[in-house]
Amino acid sequence: MPGRRFAEDAAPDQAPPIADRLGAPGPEPRDAIDPASLTTEMEAISDDVKKRREVDHTLARFSAVHDELAEQERLRKERRQKLMPWKADHDEDATEYASPVDDPELDGPRRRGRTAKHSKIVRSVKVVALTAAVLVFVSTGLGWGAMFYIDSKITEIDALNTNSAAVHEAEKQLGDENFLIVGSDTRAGAKPQDGVGDSSAEPGARSDVLMLAHIPADRKRMVVVSVPRDLRITRPACERWDPATGEYSGEQLDAEEGVRANEPYAVGGPRCVSKFMTELTGLEINHFISVDFNGFKGMVDAIGTVPVCVPKPMKDDELGVIFEQPGRFEINGDKALDYVRARKVNGEVFGDYDRVTRQQKFLSSLLRKALSSEILLNPSKLNAFLNAFAASTVGQNIGVNDMLTLAQSLQSLEAGRVTFITVPHETSEGPTLSNDDNVELLKEEDTRKLFQAIIDGTPLPEETPDDTADQAQGQAQTPAPTGPKQGKVIDHKGLKVQVRNGDPDNAGAAGRTTAALRELGYDVVLPGDAPPAEKTVILYGVGAEDAAATLHSSVPGATLQFQANMAGAVQLLIGPGWDEEVRAPQAAGTDPGKAQAPEDLPVVNAGKDPCA
Repeated sequence: MPGRRFAEDAAPDQAPPIADRLGAPGPEPRDAIDPASLTTEMEAISDDVKKRREVDHTLARFSAVHDELAEQERLRKERRQKLMPWKADHDEDATEYASPVDDPELDGPRRRGRTAKHSKIVRSVKVVALTAAVLVFVSTGLGWGAMFYIDSKITEIDALNTNSAAVHEAEKQLGDENFLIVGSDTRAGAKPQDGVGDSSAEPGARSDVLMLAHIPADRKRMVVVSVPRDLRITRPACERWDPATGEYSGEQLDAEEGVRANEPYAVGGPRCVSKFMTELTGLEINHFISVDFNGFKGMVDAIGTVPVCVPKPMKDDELGVIFEQPGRFEINGDKALDYVRARKVNGEVFGDYDRVTRQQKFLSSLLRKALSSEILLNPSKLNAFLNAFAASTVGQNIGVNDMLTLAQSLQSLEAGRVTFITVPHETSEGPTLSNDDNVELLKEEDTRKLFQAIIDGTPLPEETPDDTADQAQGQAQTPAPTGPKQGKVIDHKGLKVQVRNGDPDNAGAAGRTTAALRELGYDVVLPGDAPPAEKTVILYGVGAEDAAATLHSSVPGATLQFQANMAGAVQLLIGPGWDEEVRAPQAAGTDPGKAQAPEDLPVVNAGKDPCA
């Protein structure tokens, strides 16, 4: 349109002010012709034509100005709508605070100004909006201020051993959170009313409670492993630590075998116990927490009370009567401390190990309540809990913001997927028949299996299955498989398998293997010899994936090999160099590619009612 052409001609870089364009003559029109430039043969343009063209270009300039004013008005309304979304377009005049002016020359009725009621409503809306903005700003600032304040109360220490060569399969642990939790028995700073003794009677600091909490990257479960304080272990080489000052002396201590599990913390402090637990578990420990007696009591009291179940009256030779009768009780911090500390309870024959079981049951109950909306959505209780935690805690990588984020990510965690375990151990009888001189020894192979199963994410005994993956798979529309699927271990009793010997230098291998598999419960068919094979394999076809995976868990030295013409049959073909190891298969429903936890593993599942 003409106005657009004028804007382009007059202002290629920057448009002149509107007043200048209205008051000054416009540029020479692009189609104006200078008579002097005409050839003598052409006829000169008349004055009438020049006047008409000047009028046309004047109108074009007005049109361009009008378009620009309209665009400015549109932008103004747009900004106004963003800043005051509660005002509609028809309220435009209500923002003009000047009183309306009467014009006697106007014949029509005078436009009504904003009424007092309308003005009051507008002012009220503005006040409410401004107040809300201020409250959001202040509450956010106070929230961050409170977190900084609580963080400042936590004593930060250097406890973790980063980049340790003892970490096993670190690539599988990316995103996992591993918390080393030490319950210190230090009496430093304790008051008589605390009821825990004083540092003169109980000097130093030992790990009265030693636990490692593992939370995988998908946050779908939690495993807490306890290490009893009297378990005999090998302490690694450490730097000596002074618990009174919290400082390291520089003295290097050699590794020592046969010491109790509470010694690494007592002589080498946080670094030593962190090093010991990394070597024991193979896990990348990325958080360290040490809480004393007062911190424990304060956290329980901040939550309110924690429910426990006592199957019989509970009396301790050192602490006295804790519960006069059996039943379900809601206990506060003082009672909770006695409940988890008692080591010489009448009727408990396993001493420290009975205490560990009590601690696990109590912590499962405490965890359920701490992660509930009753705490996380209650600012008063949450603030009290965090303050109690910070006041008596030393640690590393335990900022309040990170802890709250982790807690919120665990809110949907089902209690049945939280498992408490005691590290595998065995009792060695002492020189007398009394239990007082027994020695508790670490079962190293079972311990290795346990932590490998934790790294692999293998389900543990009594753990509630994770059905989210199955639900997602059921909802997804996938095409029918054209090749073999991932097999799962199934019940092996009566499972038909073939055994053939393809190693001419190992006579009788088929017969020996057949006898071993039948003893386990397999149904071996068609045993015999076969043409020479390159290696020991398990041949299977489509539909036999689960049977092949089950047989593979019993014959780990063989290699799974898909062969289409096997259809639903499964065959163990023995090749040269096979070690002839045949063992019981893994539990039904497990993944054959994952390590299995040791058998007869005692667990406490947080989803089970201890009083049931």
